[in-house]
Amino acid sequence: MLYGWRIAKPKYSKTHAQMFDGEGAFRYGGRWNSKGTRVVYLGTSPAQASMELLVHLGRADVLNHYCVCRTGFDESLLKHISLNDLPDDWAHATMAASVQATGDQWVLEASSLLLEVPSVAVPGGYNYLLNPAHPDMNKLQLGDITAYQFDPRLLQEP
Repeated sequence: MLYGWRIAKPKYSKTHAQMFDGEGAFRYGGRWNSKGTRVVYLGTSPAQASMELLVHLGRADVLNHYCVCRTGFDESLLKHISLNDLPDDWAHATMAASVQATGDQWVLEASSLLLEVPSVAVPGGYNYLLNPAHPDMNKLQLGDITAYQFDPRLLQEP
């Protein structure tokens, strides 16, 4: 059994259906998807999910307002993407259209429920993309949605 971790604001975490609908990625796009494509981003650990969130925050005080949900799945539901198969610009600070097209194509093909992709925020780390429209969505084992507490030292001013 493998696990992915989803961290989201409480207003988007009232139910599993809401937390895993891919609405944010659909509206705004992300590194691995363009606007209009539903994807849910999961970390491979709480630390990985935290780091992916932290690089996008402008203020530390918002860290008091998040929820987490552990998601279990069988490895057979996961496809791994090789670094050799990625566009050259996959790790650029900006979200490149070529990288978004990679995720969009994976969603369209529905070749797996989850896709393991490399992390830019944590070199050597990985994230999971979840296709919420995939027919195997019911095979996920969704844990409880609980408040997520970041280490209070992250809230301190230097």
